[in-house]
Amino acid sequence: MRVAICDWDKDLIKVIKGFIYRYAESFKIEIVADSYFSGEELLKSNINYNIIFLGYKLRGCNGLETAKIIRNTNSAVTIVFVSEYTNFVFESFQVNPYRFLIKPVAFSDVFDIFDSYFSKCGTDYPLWIKSREENVFLNTNNIYYLEANNKQCIIHLKNCNLICNKTMARVFEVLPKNHFCKTNRAFVVNLNIINSYNSNTVFLKNGQTIPLSRNYYKIFKEECKRIYKTV
Repeated sequence: MRVAICDWDKDLIKVIKGFIYRYAESFKIEIVADSYFSGEELLKSNINYNIIFLGYKLRGCNGLETAKIIRNTNSAVTIVFVSEYTNFVFESFQVNPYRFLIKPVAFSDVFDIFDSYFSKCGTDYPLWIKSREENVFLNTNNIYYLEANNKQCIIHLKNCNLICNKTMARVFEVLPKNHFCKTNRAFVVNLNIINSYNSNTVFLKNGQTIPLSRNYYKIFKEECKRIYKTV
């Protein structure tokens, strides 16, 4: 995902960027964070960001003016205002901000924003697969599991399979790391479609099963605990 941080304070940008990459590393999510020091610079980028951390005090047009221009072309982007000024909070409602952070920003503030964002929007994305002589387009959330097949990869969907010309390791490399996990050397499963598991088998929601080896059991169990709440 792409994130922009726009503020006049270079130290603040550095802090927020550090928090973002710390979150990304913790949850194995690929995030690119770009820095901007003025609203005009951000507007000239023409990049469709998923989240924008936007300061109010900027060189040239302020954060609210910048946000209004952004909203004219991108109604879906998540805008998070960051400022020590609280007197424009109600005025900021004009651009439907996602959150309003007061300086200094804490890691827990950024953590909560990304947790909430991914809970609402998910981390899946469109994927282009070369399957034999065809080009197939799908979303990563449609993938149930991967199976190694020599130098190819079998991509198992709900009701059909694709033979990908790349290795399983190459396909696994481009999937969201926060909910795809290896169960042994030859299988990678989508944790969101697991029904149950025991010490040697993973049971999927479509009735299929895949093997779970001893060497991968501990990591697999920890990943499941991270995604699913325990009762």
